[in-house]
Amino acid sequence: MGLVGERVLSSQEFVEECIEFKREQEASSNFLGELILGKLERHQVVLFAKDFYHYIEPVIPSIAAWLAATPTLPDRRVYKLIGRNLAGEMGYLQEADHNELYLKFCEQGLGISRQEILDFLPTPGTIGAAACVGYYCRSSFLEGLGGFGLAVEMEVPGSAKAGQLLYDAFRKHYHIDPGALEFWSIHIEAEPEHGANAQAVLELCGQTCEQQALIRRAFRFSVLAHRGMRDGYDRFLDVPHA
Repeated sequence: MGLVGERVLSSQEFVEECIEFKREQEASSNFLGELILGKLERHQVVLFAKDFYHYIEPVIPSIAAWLAATPTLPDRRVYKLIGRNLAGEMGYLQEADHNELYLKFCEQGLGISRQEILDFLPTPGTIGAAACVGYYCRSSFLEGLGGFGLAVEMEVPGSAKAGQLLYDAFRKHYHIDPGALEFWSIHIEAEPEHGANAQAVLELCGQTCEQQALIRRAFRFSVLAHRGMRDGYDRFLDVPHA
């Protein structure tokens, strides 16, 4: 199907279309595959950690912008669903602020200082994926739903859980203390809920061909941008130890 459908899809049909597109774009990253198998050198893991911070750091403000763009609807569930995702990211539920947890992973788990992280220049793919999320979350509510809620938060049934794979790899192969891995462990539980929240929002919005076209375009472009981020990590495979 092109970006503009010939008919309005039901929420379930639209979700199934999105899942199939995400599945088609799940080409494996050589770098991430090596990371999960424990085949990387320590300095390569450090490069990844520094780079990924520059994706994590701008996402929370983007979610806040998306929530601010929520239209006034009689059914207030839409505010609560997105608000819950934001509250979790900012540390207002059970765990601490996710940005601070990621810094804890870098500092305590890998010995990277905050200044080292801030001084690091991220890969073009990481810049592009972060910018894509920020653009769509600030552009319109429907585009935020596609570009972040569905493209980033929604899981593909049957696919390996990224949070679990990375948590296990960092603990088993790179001997990082579980206390420094809370950022990854909380996402094992949070990912399914956040994705389900995004799908629930879709049931309340996106009921015309035009609305679905906005969501679809943002979703597909964001999925491709995130694939570019994953592919970009492969450059770290060729970086020798300093």
